[in-house]
Amino acid sequence: MKLRIAIVGCGHIRTQYGQHIQNYPDLLEIVGATDLDLQRAHDFCNEFGGKVYRDFEEVLADPGVDVIVNLTVHHVHFELNRRALLAGKHVLSEKPMALNHADAQELCRLACQVDRRLVSAPTTFLSEAMQTTARLLKEDLLGPLRLVYAEVNWAQIERWISNPAPYFTVGPLLDVGVYAITGLVYLLGPVRQVWGYSTILKNPRADKHGNAFPVTAPDFTTGMMEFESGVVARITTNYYVNAKPLPHLRGFEFHGDDASLTVSNYHDFGAELSLIPYGQEAVPVPMLREPEARMDRAIGLADLALALRDNRPHRSSAEQAAHVIEVMEGLQASADHGGKVAIHSSFTRPEMMDWAAAAPLSLPEGWPLARA
Repeated sequence: MKLRIAIVGCGHIRTQYGQHIQNYPDLLEIVGATDLDLQRAHDFCNEFGGKVYRDFEEVLADPGVDVIVNLTVHHVHFELNRRALLAGKHVLSEKPMALNHADAQELCRLACQVDRRLVSAPTTFLSEAMQTTARLLKEDLLGPLRLVYAEVNWAQIERWISNPAPYFTVGPLLDVGVYAITGLVYLLGPVRQVWGYSTILKNPRADKHGNAFPVTAPDFTTGMMEFESGVVARITTNYYVNAKPLPHLRGFEFHGDDASLTVSNYHDFGAELSLIPYGQEAVPVPMLREPEARMDRAIGLADLALALRDNRPHRSSAEQAAHVIEVMEGLQASADHGGKVAIHSSFTRPEMMDWAAAAPLSLPEGWPLARA
């Protein structure tokens, strides 16, 4: 049985969702869309099918909708997710599913109470690149892992996003740092404490038409995360540095006693991975399977459909997303007030994708650090 999906919010990522949902015709079906600007909903449905709903209330009232995909602006994610769950719908929310940890916890409790599934983006940790990374770390190829670097340099987004002002009321930590932190907690498990620093680098900004607007949230945040495993990670996020000429500026570095692993991009499914024995040159590692796209926005929905069919937990869990939100909230609290901030929530780490767990791992010829 296919999951019947309604899109709520037809902004700049609507086309990616529409295209990628259609890559799973046996699992997913678009039944409609709505937006405050109904013309955008009409444009979406003309391209991908389904009916145009007059408003959110009409979506909630339609028994033919199984899943609401919430692509609205950050500030209304919590309220619309809450209302959708109360209406008996499964939900996939764009990131973050709420702007604070208390609201995220409420959504987790509510989803359990009403027996509905709550999926939260980002789902990029299900990619070929991140699943291969998970397998490499599981095989203990680096020796004891102690240090991770995460770079989230997202450029001056006002130069290309059509309506950039709302992003500068949220900031890069919540908007795009969430990709890296979600990847790290998936790979390394829960965080136990954080400390951070933030500032506004450039204020005001101007959109691509030259219209100035104020920056009210930090456009630069950096910090440290200490995981329950003892691994420490440094993250840097900003809406300033252009990463395109330097692809590693949106990537991970994992450093162990015996070797390092670099991931050129935690966001793109087709990132480049390299293993580096201590004191030697980098050696590329092929992924466990060939990625089909730069990014698959529908992979979390497909996993949800299979999870419901097989009566198992879906991998992009609300509890993991809530933990990430507490981590980001803690980093900002430390930046604002100083000192280390304890993280109290936890989650059950999802299993690797079945194909990633089963695929043969191709190591460089003569790789010296394979563990028995």
